[in-house]
Amino acid sequence: GGPARVWLDASQTLPGLAMARSIGDHLVKSIGVIAEPEVTHRIVNIDGTFLVMASDGVWEFLESDKAAELVNSFIWSNATDACTRLIETAAAKWRAEEGDYRDDITAICVRFHDLFSEAG
Repeated sequence: GGPARVWLDASQTLPGLAMARSIGDHLVKSIGVIAEPEVTHRIVNIDGTFLVMASDGVWEFLESDKAAELVNSFIWSNATDACTRLIETAAAKWRAEEGDYRDDITAICVRFHDLFSEAG
């Protein structure tokens, strides 16, 4: 289990970079990880659409479709509440699986309409 990692040493004892965090991480450049993101462009309808960006601590025990369902349940009334629920759910899953240990849990939830409607 767990996210794909790139290790500095063959015995996997030195820092292991979770691939979700490779953007901007120059420490493992010497073993082939690049810090340049792969970027794609899409045209989306901003009404009824939202974005969730989160660290690997959120995705470790929470599938993306379940996270989207959770956020969708709350984001239309309050994006902060949706994000809080996502983080609390991820933390609870860590607690159930790992006890007192957990990875960093960071998330941003944005309604596209709020993000782009004032730009016009």
